[in-house]
Amino acid sequence: MARMRIRDIADQAGVSPATVSRYLNNKPGQMTEATRARIAEVIERTGYRPRSAARSLRLDNSHLIGVILADSENPYSSTVLDALARGAAARGYSIMASFSGNDPERECEAIDRLIDMGAEALIVNTCGGADEEVERAAARVPVVLLDRDTASAGLDLVTSNNEELMGGLLDEVRRSGCTWCGLLTEDADTSSVRRARAESFTRGLAARGMTGAVATLSDDAARAAADLAAFVPAGTDPVGIIAVNGLVFLHLVAALEEDASGLRDRLRLATFDDYLWNRAVYGGVTTAAQDTEAIAQAVLDRVVDRLSADVAVDGAAAPLRRELSGSIRHRASTDPMRSKV
Repeated sequence: MARMRIRDIADQAGVSPATVSRYLNNKPGQMTEATRARIAEVIERTGYRPRSAARSLRLDNSHLIGVILADSENPYSSTVLDALARGAAARGYSIMASFSGNDPERECEAIDRLIDMGAEALIVNTCGGADEEVERAAARVPVVLLDRDTASAGLDLVTSNNEELMGGLLDEVRRSGCTWCGLLTEDADTSSVRRARAESFTRGLAARGMTGAVATLSDDAARAAADLAAFVPAGTDPVGIIAVNGLVFLHLVAALEEDASGLRDRLRLATFDDYLWNRAVYGGVTTAAQDTEAIAQAVLDRVVDRLSADVAVDGAAAPLRRELSGSIRHRASTDPMRSKV
């Protein structure tokens, strides 16, 4: 006789496989007594026995951590995912990752799916717009936010010290001779990190006696080149430009290839997120490097703490808010004597 599966139990009980899974994991939620009784009868009649993995899930001992990342196109995501995978393995855990594509609905679906699949905790790089669902999830399993915050600031968060990093980039740009600097960001305003960097940029300009502005950069190279030329005040030389993250920097590189205004000759350029190409293009680009490894390890440490008896899951313990220092990598793009990008 073929081994019974959860799907077979669900068919005979007239319920979904997810409902059977919740029953086996002792997480019935709103399940009625009648539904429970039908599932129990089928299990008793068929002699179904869950596999060891299912028994582990029922005992909340899956050693599985769910990870939800906002943007698969952002190079930061692959870097931090690798660090999380290595760090989780060293602690005896496995990770299961999902990408929301910066879509709040997909983020909500990922939360439910990962918990239903037995994730003991969630690490969420939220895209914004799903705050209520993220916070509700924290009542079911430990949730630690990675880099991006929710509006209520009521959950554990590990991120970079964006004030410090932005100040470091502005110092580099000012030393290169710039009195005006622009910050280029993405069109959507859903990321708490981008908002924090923009706010730090505005404060940093004033503290250094500089002027400047914030603008969004299109991902269409020709349009971005035209917008960039219009964004920079006429007669400004040299021109400071900071990209808010690695993805915006890549769009900027593409825009500069389309530039016909001579702007490239006046640029003093800096960016966030240190990737291999930052060291190659334009003779090397000055970069604010987040300590991705330290961020991943701090997130995992908090997850393990939340899973232990030392830290309550239900919010009784005050949320941890950690901002980790990064470093500024000075390169040729902000050298005062440089003739062009």
